Amino acid sequence: MICHVYRRGRLYWGKLQLSHELQLSRFPLGTTDRHVAQGKLHYIAIEREKEHMGLIPPRTVREALAKPLLDLLQSFLDDMKARGRAPNTVKKYGKDMRRGFTLCGWKLLPDVTARSFSEWRVRCSLHPKTVNDLLGALNSFFGWLVRQRLALENPLSHVERVNTKGLCGQFRRSYSAAELAALLNVSPPSRRAVYFTAAYTGLRRNELLCLQWGDIYLDAAEPFVRARASTTKNRKEAVLPLHPDLAAMLRSMRPPDAAPFTPVFAQVPRVDTLQRDLQAAGVPFLDGRGRRLDFHSLRVTYGTNLTLSGALPRVVMELMRHSEMSLTMKLYTDVAQLPLASAVAKLAPVPAACPETCPDTCLNGGRDGSHVVAS
Repeated sequence: MICHVYRRGRLYWGKLQLSHELQLSRFPLGTTDRHVAQGKLHYIAIEREKEHMGLIPPRTVREALAKPLLDLLQSFLDDMKARGRAPNTVKKYGKDMRRGFTLCGWKLLPDVTARSFSEWRVRCSLHPKTVNDLLGALNSFFGWLVRQRLALENPLSHVERVNTKGLCGQFRRSYSAAELAALLNVSPPSRRAVYFTAAYTGLRRNELLCLQWGDIYLDAAEPFVRARASTTKNRKEAVLPLHPDLAAMLRSMRPPDAAPFTPVFAQVPRVDTLQRDLQAAGVPFLDGRGRRLDFHSLRVTYGTNLTLSGALPRVVMELMRHSEMSLTMKLYTDVAQLPLASAVAKLAPVPAACPETCPDTCLNGGRDGSHVVAS
């Protein structure tokens, strides 16, 4: 073991390497008094030995325990930004977790327990999916603290998710053709263009806000829109073909002097604005099953209509820009819009029963009044 002080200039430094440590560490002790320096170094050595023996948590963990949760959360969000996560994703994580801290009454890490979360969950009236989403966000945060050596364990790692089986699988639905037509008819031109583009490209709210005239190729043989990697959710560039009617509408609204970097849409309607437009169109925001028609429902409509058009599932998945087929088929295909009855009606007719006079060796089952007898 190495443990002694030495002077560097006016200040004393410490040199320390315990028996279990592989490297020698040197650090300033911030004093000009040798006795004070020896005392501080001795205290640090004892502290490290206790940490090694598991008698006390590491210093980083002890410091994190005294920090407000909101300060630790900000470090987590800053790291998310540095790792290239989308700004909207970072914003949503921050909003959800601040909400979780407030609802559960957590201010410091010692306040966070599985019991306190479970007790809040019993009292809350939130939708089960919302509760599960909140638990997922919190687990991401506390897992990050563990990886950063700021916590010894995730206090919510053993909390089970709410069982959502038997509940409505989707809390939003797609627009029917009549509902979409009614919405487009009553909306002013600026919002009609946004709704139309969202329903026929599947672009998300932020992608529409970032859309520029330089991203839309209306003079190509087959017009298309290019969603830049910096604007998409998965940070991948996407090229989406444009429906002829949408291409014609975009041509009519493009200013003659539009610069490539000019935004196509000044703003995207928020939920309250969309609700007013739906009310004017006579379309209910919530259906009888509690499913909503929000702005993202226009993307669900795009996925559902692609499926209804007969497009192959892999084609629909590619146009929706999903990484998994299950996401396309389960969440972005409204089964209520699928032609289930007509599919059943197209099944082959039930074979007619053989009459009593039909020979036992009949292979045709008496269909069309004929018998086919094996030779």
